[in-house]
Formats: sequence, C-alpha cells, structure tokens
Amino acid sequence: MSADLIEEAKRSLGAESPQVSFAVGDILKLPASHYVAILCRGVLNDLVDDDARSSAFASFGRALRTGGVLVLDVREWDATAMRKTREPLFRKRVDTERGKLTFTSVTALDIPTRRLVVKEQHTLEASDGAQSSDYEFVMRCWTPIELQSLLRLNGFGSAVYFGAYDPAVTPGETDRLVAVAQKLESAA
Repeated sequence: MSADLIEEAKRSLGAESPQVSFAVGDILKLPASHYVAILCRGVLNDLVDDDARSSAFASFGRALRTGGVLVLDVREWDATAMRKTREPLFRKRVDTERGKLTFTSVTALDIPTRRLVVKEQHTLEASDGAQSSDYEFVMRCWTPIELQSLLRLNGFGSAVYFGAYDPAVTPGETDRLVAVAQKLESAA
C-alpha cells in the first residue's frame, strides 16, 4: 500500500526485468481471476484480527485463476514464541555514509492472542549528534492449522510447508513458515 516502497522496488530492478510490473494495492481487494501466482511476503503477520485474516485469504481465492499458485510466509507461533522467549532483544549496528546506525528491537509475547508487541529504535550517530526514532507495533503469528483452514475454505488444495524459501529447511527449523498452495476451484 506504499507508493514509496513501490518506487524503491522499481529502482532496485532498473531495466533488468521489464516484464515485472508493480502497483499500489490492497491485498483485501484484489481483482477477481486476475493472477496465475501471488507472492505474499511478510505482510500477513500485520493482520491481527480474524476478519482481516479471513478477508485476505478470500481475496487470494478470488484473485487467483484456477490452477494458480499462492506462496506466502508468516511467523509460525510455536517457533517464534520459543525464540522470542529466549532472545527478546535484537540489536545490530552498521556503518553508513551518514554515520553509525543502530537498530534495536525488543519483543514481548502476548501468549493468549499469539501476538508480538514489538518496540524498535533506530539511532543514527553522526558528527553533528545522534537522532533516534522509536516505533511500536503489534504482529500476530500463525499456526499451520489456521493457514490450512483458511486455504481450504477459499478453494486451495493442501499446502506444502517449509521453514524458509529453501525447500531443504523444514518447518520448525526457523520461526518462519512458508506455504505453497494451488487454487483448485473458484472461491465463493
């Protein structure tokens, strides 16, 4: 939904992939029977209520042609809860042209709702001083059962699951869950 990110994606490709197109859109309102494939990376965790989650999968079901493929990734609840219990703090520091950039993230678990409450701070230290920006947001993790239920409800066959975009990484090895499913019939 970000025009700025669409422009960045176009710049990053340059003239290398003229057959790729980008557009600002809303995954809850995709055009019907329009796509042969949908790749949805890192977005579904931001849908925290049940209605939005159901609407996203209904939209995918309507938007894909019969035989089309949906590829998505989400944070898997069990592995994420284990990791964030063990390692709630993440910090990375890098040198940039403008100075030293420090990224700090602290994640708290809201176990009953499978939500992550994330507090981030970005600090840039330059010769003229330091500037910080703070962000707080909520994400909701997924379970394979929840994904499979929404896929079936919206006309998809059984999904194949991976722990990363490398098929050699099995589910549970990471806190990610990658699902690949094929559209079998028109969704209601």
